[in-house]
Amino acid sequence: MSEFSIISARNRALGIFISMSLGATLAFSLLPSIHSFYQLVSSWISLPLIAHNKLLEMSFFPFVCAFFYLSLPKRVRILCEPSTACLKVLPTFCVPLLIAFVFGWIQGNYFSAKIENPTQDLFWFLLCIPLGEELLFRGWLWGLFTALFKGVFFTLTNPLPSQLVFTSLVFSLWHLQNIHHVSWPFLLFQLLYTLLTGLWLGYLRWRTNKILVPTLAHALINLTASLPMLL
Repeated sequence: MSEFSIISARNRALGIFISMSLGATLAFSLLPSIHSFYQLVSSWISLPLIAHNKLLEMSFFPFVCAFFYLSLPKRVRILCEPSTACLKVLPTFCVPLLIAFVFGWIQGNYFSAKIENPTQDLFWFLLCIPLGEELLFRGWLWGLFTALFKGVFFTLTNPLPSQLVFTSLVFSLWHLQNIHHVSWPFLLFQLLYTLLTGLWLGYLRWRTNKILVPTLAHALINLTASLPMLL
């Protein structure tokens, strides 16, 4: 008998439905809502310097994601489970970093992506996105999916926790927000890339039981993907 408890077909379908719904909802509502929230706050403060400070507006994204994460009960946020030492997961960085570099190279050479404003773009890609997305996906959503599907794995052949797979699916669909800004080939390319990246970041979250590790890893792969567009 297997030592793993595998998710039922019904719960698998439910998890996929929830993931797709959350992914689409977050993709088209979260950042516009944060922008509106920032505009509201800046109007209250009534300081033109703050109202037009793009870096400050960018920082609202991780701030709001931190609010989501901290809204979870402490017992959900801090899971008392066995964890692997951070150094032991370092070998897993090799392939994702290589894929990230190839992604950036393809993005720059075939889809004409460029870093127009290094200060703003790197602040967004290397700080705001890694911190905000990890608090949101490997933090808040990880806690929710763990509560829903605790202790069950997605498959027997590749025993990964169900919450790892579902949060990766949401993370991939979150990038549908780019649908009006990029071509369809690039969007499909990005959805696949972020699905694979999400699985790896979720693996780090699962094995180390720390949200800091995937956050730093996320910043590193964003930096690696940006290098071909900076050179």
